[in-house]
Amino acid sequence: MHAVRFAAFVLLLVGSLATATAQAQTRTFVCPVDGTRVMQVGGDGQPAPKMYSDFEVPTEAYANRIVACSTCGYAQWATEFERPVDGGIVAYVQQNLKQDARRVVEPRIAWKHFVDLMHFRHAPAREQVTGLLYYTYVLKRARPGGGQDYALEMQIKQIRSEVLGLLFASLKDDPPKSERARLEWLYLAGELTRLTGDPKRALPLLDDVCGLRETAGQMVGNLACEMADRARRGECFEDYHGGFVDVTTAKPPVKATTLPNAPTATDKVDPAKPSAPLPPMARVAPPRGTSEAGAPPPPPIPK
Repeated sequence: MHAVRFAAFVLLLVGSLATATAQAQTRTFVCPVDGTRVMQVGGDGQPAPKMYSDFEVPTEAYANRIVACSTCGYAQWATEFERPVDGGIVAYVQQNLKQDARRVVEPRIAWKHFVDLMHFRHAPAREQVTGLLYYTYVLKRARPGGGQDYALEMQIKQIRSEVLGLLFASLKDDPPKSERARLEWLYLAGELTRLTGDPKRALPLLDDVCGLRETAGQMVGNLACEMADRARRGECFEDYHGGFVDVTTAKPPVKATTLPNAPTATDKVDPAKPSAPLPPMARVAPPRGTSEAGAPPPPPIPK
């Protein structure tokens, strides 16, 4: 699976995770909002990333890049956590995050706090791409093995659509300086487009990277060719550690319809009168399309 083959690319980007994790476990962080000392795995010794282009980050990577305070709920990159914050952030934390602070030991909650704060402080586009992608990795780990959670898949899709908008804007206004990095971004944009249910629009992006696979590098180039073939066949599925997911086939759960109770032995039945017909079963809502998932479609591809 492409997640496994991407492992080497991941290690090149995040460095030696084992050594960094051991260092992080012995470190204490002081919360800049309320002074709480937070002892948890929260840093990997690397600077806060500005762009990340992987799809399956090892557990050690995403769990160690942020720190969250279990008293007030404040969450930030490990390398930025102890820096002073302004009154606006303090007020936001107190009003919106404190009530759920004890749950930040759960990666999903810690990263939700981080993303909420990242949006509140209007972080740069590249940082938002990084943070949002890491958030999707955490959510992907929560997928039921062999099953599918409709609400979870729609949440992942919405976040990926947001990342797409940021990526296209960055490619237009602040593109990377090296051609190899630009091709990595294009691969990421193409694969996100495919996974959000639009293989036709993803195909030219992935084909472009596939055609320049020697420049893009063996790992990204080969992945681009494989995913271009999937897009050409109209496939939107994603293989992950517990099975396969296709956002275009995800359906909301069917709600049970309550029917009248069956007559009991004590009920009087007049045989001369016909029984009243039962009410018709409620129709099951059709599968939601990509425009109904709550996320706007990505903007046009920059030329």
